[in-house]
Amino acid sequence: MFIQGNMLGLTMFITCGLVAIASILLKIPDAVGLIGLGLALFLMDIIVRLRSRTLPNWLMSKEVGGYLYFIPAWIGGFVIIGINLISALSPK
Repeated sequence: MFIQGNMLGLTMFITCGLVAIASILLKIPDAVGLIGLGLALFLMDIIVRLRSRTLPNWLMSKEVGGYLYFIPAWIGGFVIIGINLISALSPK
């Protein structure tokens, strides 16, 4: 049995919050901490979706995994990673 619905969202929120708090307490640079947060969000959502891959349209389905409006959580995690990689690699 795995977490679904609001409990899944709450679990993702708490886990990402713990990653953010850890990066602040450990004085990790912002871009690195947010890349870790994006990676955590991406991995949590993909793992939940992979467990339900027998369902039709499992990668984009609103019935599986996390969602923000019409965007799956794994895409949000990927965007967070991309933006912060660009920020970390851009000249100051």
